[in-house]
Amino acid sequence: MSRRLPPAQTGAALVVGLVLLLVLTLLAVSTMRTAALELLMAGNTQYRENAFRLAEAGLADAVGQAQGLVNPTTGWTTDLGTVRIDDLDGEYQATITFLDEGEVYSGYSSSEFQFFHYQIDATGSADQRGARSTQSQGLVAVNLRSPE
Repeated sequence: MSRRLPPAQTGAALVVGLVLLLVLTLLAVSTMRTAALELLMAGNTQYRENAFRLAEAGLADAVGQAQGLVNPTTGWTTDLGTVRIDDLDGEYQATITFLDEGEVYSGYSSSEFQFFHYQIDATGSADQRGARSTQSQGLVAVNLRSPE
């Protein structure tokens, strides 16, 4: 009785399995790198938004202080200094610059008002990754003229 031996195996199943495993590994590594990059981009967006909010807080603070100023001189600038806001993990710096005293526009019947033009500049700096935002705003304060 003679038995037939199976034909010699060439290992094709092993090679195909290893190639598929390599492809799956490359896909997994690529997906992980993409996810890490997207997480980094989302973090950068958050830090830029925090810097923007810090600059806006500086503008709001400066507007509040500029409205109490009376009879400044042209070219006058005040620095509000550096203010830290821990809720936003950063700080802002703001300056108020007096530009000039405006004229009463034609059509207005009152000459007893003064119009003071200011420029406010604020820079917000988030602690993470050096995110910064600079905002500028104009302001016109209306004051009653002093009786002469």
